[in-house]
Amino acid sequence: MVKVCFLSPEYLPLSGGTGAYVYYLSNELIKLGNSASIVTGYNESRDVKINDQHHIFFIKSLKAPVVKSFLFAAAASRKLNSIRGSFPVDITHVNLPLVPSFAVPSGFGRTLVSTVHSTWKGEAEAIRGEPYSRLNSNEKFMVSFNWLLRFFEERMLERSNRLIAVSDFTRRELLQYYKVKEDKIRVIHNGVDVDKFKPATDKLEAKVELGFNPEDKAILSVGRLYARKGLFTLIESMALVTRKFKNAKFIIAGKGLSNEMKKLVSYATRLGVKDNIVFTGYFPDKKLPRLYQAADIFAFSTFYENLPFAVLEALSTGLPVVTTNVGGIPEMIEDGKNGFLVEPSHSRALADRILYYLEHPAVASEMGLLARETIENHFDWRLIVKKVVKVYDEALS
Repeated sequence: MVKVCFLSPEYLPLSGGTGAYVYYLSNELIKLGNSASIVTGYNESRDVKINDQHHIFFIKSLKAPVVKSFLFAAAASRKLNSIRGSFPVDITHVNLPLVPSFAVPSGFGRTLVSTVHSTWKGEAEAIRGEPYSRLNSNEKFMVSFNWLLRFFEERMLERSNRLIAVSDFTRRELLQYYKVKEDKIRVIHNGVDVDKFKPATDKLEAKVELGFNPEDKAILSVGRLYARKGLFTLIESMALVTRKFKNAKFIIAGKGLSNEMKKLVSYATRLGVKDNIVFTGYFPDKKLPRLYQAADIFAFSTFYENLPFAVLEALSTGLPVVTTNVGGIPEMIEDGKNGFLVEPSHSRALADRILYYLEHPAVASEMGLLARETIENHFDWRLIVKKVVKVYDEALS
């Protein structure tokens, strides 16, 4: 049995990729007989013992993501110091880039493993061409203080015995931007719960249940309302799609900071497609599988991703997917086979692929079946956890 302690500012409620990663991976580790404790940010501080194998240490923290990471790190360091004598740990498992190096006290646990979900340098490069007015306060901070964020990120990369890159793209990014020893990196893709995210038995029923018009063609996008998600491109594509399909409804699920939704609504109004969009805001994780089941198409217009959970979940639900040819996405989608890939910022190409699905429902259905098959064969969490355990064994030996 391996005793693992995860550090992540996100965990519950599930609302981001890092939190989802820790949630699903820790559950799979416990199923295999290991123990997992999670030190995480929350709206109050409390220690929860679920059973002998599963502990959660909630630390009160702010909502603003980047600033929250620093405050969380300081509190996490104090927490780890307080439990180190009574709580033996084999693997301290950190999630980058959200956890700066000072979060882990020197010598805590037998060894340190970091999963790299993205890099601060990569995040900044991705939005370099975006107008400053489209960036939220978090993104502005991240761009302005990138050097500082990278300082702590690089220290953690250096301290880690093994690095898990969530895609081969992430591995290449680490080698391009950081002084990392290549033999420390292992590529292990993110996984998906195939029993939770599965194709609908009755799509019309799912639509009615969520209050959608059964006659509408539902085109879904899931993710935080950040500039790098390319939602302005998605809205531009809507103007082209709705010319041909008046009953196309774009469902945008996700939350943003401050006035991001207002900016998107204003842009949609300007392009005359406001009535074709449903903004759901944050969509609770328990209901999320039903949202995918109610959709006809999944469209994800992102500029930068390492291996996005939203795309994995859409593929697992058997949806025809159109997304961008960026980051680790081509490692799970073969263009024209189990989904379509387009270049980022190309609203015309995105619209063309959405229209192709709408005009060729039989092909869309076939591609959805192949999408599901891809997930079952390569991205099921039960397959992923075995690879992670192997990395733990390497790090401990």
